[in-house]
Amino acid sequence: MSALMIKDLSVAEELDFKAMKAVHGGFAAYPDFPAINLDFSKRIGDVQQMIQQQMNISNVSGGNAFTSGLTTTITPTMLANNNVSVS
Repeated sequence: MSALMIKDLSVAEELDFKAMKAVHGGFAAYPDFPAINLDFSKRIGDVQQMIQQQMNISNVSGGNAFTSGLTTTITPTMLANNNVSVS
């Protein structure tokens, strides 16, 4: 097994994509991930997102004068999502 140590790079040296592609080795435990090109220059035009929710709860189960011992459990839940797909 041979070892290569790079000593001629300063700490502040920056390598471009081509130079980094020529570097091999490292630990086998770390997987090799492909390069991902992220382009943040695209502008999303007018994205209109609007969610309107309304909930009215009326609990009148114990409102009778001739009843006793009535219990009511109300657990309201509302969920809304806005998603924008840019291609």
